[in-house]
Amino acid sequence: MRPVTVTTFVQYASKPGTDRWHEPISVDVARQCLRRARRSGDTVEIRQTTARDGSSVHVAHVHIGPGRWRDVDSVTDIYEIPTDALTDL
Repeated sequence: MRPVTVTTFVQYASKPGTDRWHEPISVDVARQCLRRARRSGDTVEIRQTTARDGSSVHVAHVHIGPGRWRDVDSVTDIYEIPTDALTDL
């Protein structure tokens, strides 16, 4: 089973452009992050789609607006979750 990939985009108030990085995490950590985002009132959207290789994936989009961190305008996290990882027990 492949891990969840989270891609984070950060826009800072003090500099132009967007920083981006990728990080592999476990399905359990992804679930915890999504639950925490919902409890915090962040915008969370989850869609099911097909990956480039034809496998089924869920893509979760979390938008965190200004006010959480100093000097940060917004943070967007994109989680790519293999559907098999959600159904494997």
